[in-house]
Amino acid sequence: MKPTTIPYFAVLLVILYGAYNAFQHTEHKNKTAGISKHAPVKKETLQHVRNELARIDSNEYTYRYIINVINHGSNTLHFKPKEIMEEGFVSKEDAPKVACYVLSLADEECPMVPFPKDAAMYYSSNCAGCHGEDGKGLHGTYPNLTQRPLLGVEKRKSFLNRLLKQ
Repeated sequence: MKPTTIPYFAVLLVILYGAYNAFQHTEHKNKTAGISKHAPVKKETLQHVRNELARIDSNEYTYRYIINVINHGSNTLHFKPKEIMEEGFVSKEDAPKVACYVLSLADEECPMVPFPKDAAMYYSSNCAGCHGEDGKGLHGTYPNLTQRPLLGVEKRKSFLNRLLKQ
């Protein structure tokens, strides 16, 4: 029986197709990354970036960030797939209570006054299964909620600093 050979033309076609797809994927990734090396950043945007960076390390910013992740999930933050939290583990009405409790786990003050008495219950019943009762994450599998800055805030800060350097 005669062994089959792949025509050289077919091999060349596969290689060219792969190179084309790689180029298209890179172009798409660059367009969706949100940072363009060619377009200048507007003055209003730069001022907004500076204002956000000025308050990014505050308890109020962290509090709002936690509420946002609870209400909308973390999939918009470009985390790795294992780091993504879906929205809706806690109702929108109870999200501020959980945010206060998370701040208290890091010995920080909550902007919500008075401190919600049932905050620990909401955290324990909705968040502790992954993040642990102490908020440090179970065996490093889930993000540590006591570290500062939080992972998403750290990524946001890095992104904003890159915008300023353009």
